[in-house]
Amino acid sequence: MAAQTRANVFHRLIWASRLGVLLLVVVVAVSLDASSSSSHRNEVRQQWQTKADDISLKLQSSILQNIQTVWGLAANVSIQPDINDQRFRELASAIISLAPELQNIGLAPDFVIRHIYPLEGNKAALGLDLTAQSLSPDQIETLLDSRREVFSGPINLVQGGQGLAGRIPIFERATGEFWGVVSVILDLEKLYSSVGLDRLEDSFNLALSSSSDINDTESVFFSTGSIRWTNPVTSRIRMRGTTWMVFAEPAKGWPDHPRQPWIFRGSLFALLAIIAGAVFWLTSLMSRDREMQQRLWGLFELAPMGIGLFSVTSNRLLRANPTFENQFGKSVQSLDFFDQPLNVHGEPLTDRPRVQETLQEHARLSGLEGYFMAPGHELVPFLLHGLKLDNYGNEPVVWLITEDISERKKVDHLKNEFISTVSHELRTPLTSISGSLGLLANNAVGGLPEKASKLAHIAYRNSQQLTFLINDLLDMEKLVAGKMPFRSEHHVLQNLVHESVENIATFAQQRDIHLQVSELPAVTVHVDRQRLNQAITNLLSNAIKFSPAGSSVDIFASQRGKSVRLCIRDHGEGVAPHFREHIFQKFSQADASDRRAIGGTGLGLAITRELMTRMKGTVDYESVPGEGATFWLELPVAG
Repeated sequence: MAAQTRANVFHRLIWASRLGVLLLVVVVAVSLDASSSSSHRNEVRQQWQTKADDISLKLQSSILQNIQTVWGLAANVSIQPDINDQRFRELASAIISLAPELQNIGLAPDFVIRHIYPLEGNKAALGLDLTAQSLSPDQIETLLDSRREVFSGPINLVQGGQGLAGRIPIFERATGEFWGVVSVILDLEKLYSSVGLDRLEDSFNLALSSSSDINDTESVFFSTGSIRWTNPVTSRIRMRGTTWMVFAEPAKGWPDHPRQPWIFRGSLFALLAIIAGAVFWLTSLMSRDREMQQRLWGLFELAPMGIGLFSVTSNRLLRANPTFENQFGKSVQSLDFFDQPLNVHGEPLTDRPRVQETLQEHARLSGLEGYFMAPGHELVPFLLHGLKLDNYGNEPVVWLITEDISERKKVDHLKNEFISTVSHELRTPLTSISGSLGLLANNAVGGLPEKASKLAHIAYRNSQQLTFLINDLLDMEKLVAGKMPFRSEHHVLQNLVHESVENIATFAQQRDIHLQVSELPAVTVHVDRQRLNQAITNLLSNAIKFSPAGSSVDIFASQRGKSVRLCIRDHGEGVAPHFREHIFQKFSQADASDRRAIGGTGLGLAITRELMTRMKGTVDYESVPGEGATFWLELPVAG
């Protein structure tokens, strides 16, 4: 029930994380879209702000250029304050020809206009007191204090229309006293035309106002039409005495998004779909991984074999299944426990590879046997399998599987006893039968008819094969039971190899196989002479049997530090990869029909492995199918 509750909580968390990520991605996508739209609006506003500033700059520049031409007249009057009308018209006509936006120029001693050019259309301005019409006291004070031009406007002109009035102060050069002003009127229509306001595009909403409030319609003196403003950009034209505001915005209003928003939004949607798909895929993997873990832990808990999880760094036991705890109780707390296997008599096995060393070198071990102390102080045989993993929560671990093989040992013991009994019972009568058949086959009791002689030879050959099988069975039984005596002494490897080659030379000749012995290192090994010869002969016999007629078997050796490897290479069909796990087991033979035809007891390699183990050596091979096989015996060099 608790497991089901945890599973439900996990699935809810998975879906919550999916929805949370999906919601987060949607929020981010909406935010990015809003940010993109806002950025586009700001970009468009910046473009329009640049346009408004450009118009302001052009207007201000045109006004100042027109006023600048009039300063020459003011300078002339300051030198000749008694200027007559003829001289004024000459100067004024020259100035107006240079500044076409000027509507008229007037001289106003003491702020009263006495001279004006052109006179036609402007007579109404003569005698006009500027202080009463368009100059405020503040402007007059600014004019006198700054001695610079002061502007007023736009103003409604007496002669009609609107203009921008500019007044330039004149101070007599000789006395420094204030004389009056030069009054100029700029035609606003011409001024607008000079900067292109009459040529604006239909999409351009523009207004000029003397107020900073666009809703103050009475202050607007120029606009492109009846405009309902939303949020225009502004630019200020600062002139001494007055200030104008430029308002501008698109005729169709400010854009809410870029021109082609679906390109960006489509990309966002695709990104959203990819991220959502990735999240669903990853969470699905997590769900499947959790389900797999639950199944694995279920197998872990219910497995009939003991399973222990150990830390590689500390060797301590992290977790064990119930079978493991039943097998060893609380006696196993570290992987070191399995580095001390015992034999059936309770004595330490010094010739077995250590578990930790094997895992360190190969990352796995399989089929390692030994007796270990179980609860109740009982020796129990176990078969060990192990695997080292480096990705378990950032801590490398070792999975160790312990298989109780007590029943298997009992069956093996019964089988060995049966084989031993049968072998001993068969050996004596078989020796007599084989001897008798040998005498008959060799005509020792008189000549036999041809058919009878042929049958006698077949019977004798098969009796010999049966004798070899019984001898191998007895040897295997002695090796397993530890009853085969070993007398290890120092021997020169070269002598042992040549002796074995000589012993099997006749068999090789019968098979038309050439035994090729290469130069052997002059090393001494500590072995039982007879048993090593038996092991070498087994490998040579197999190599000869599996080699095609007319080929050779190569014998060579190489020293590897403190060990020497004796290699025997044939040029037959090689060993099939699937047969590797069984090749050194008892009664193992290749399945191919041609090899079955070769014959053999299937015990030679198993006996060889046991012999090499007793002499602290190893036997192994390497083979490429179709290119032969190389078997080797590796022995420690005598110190």
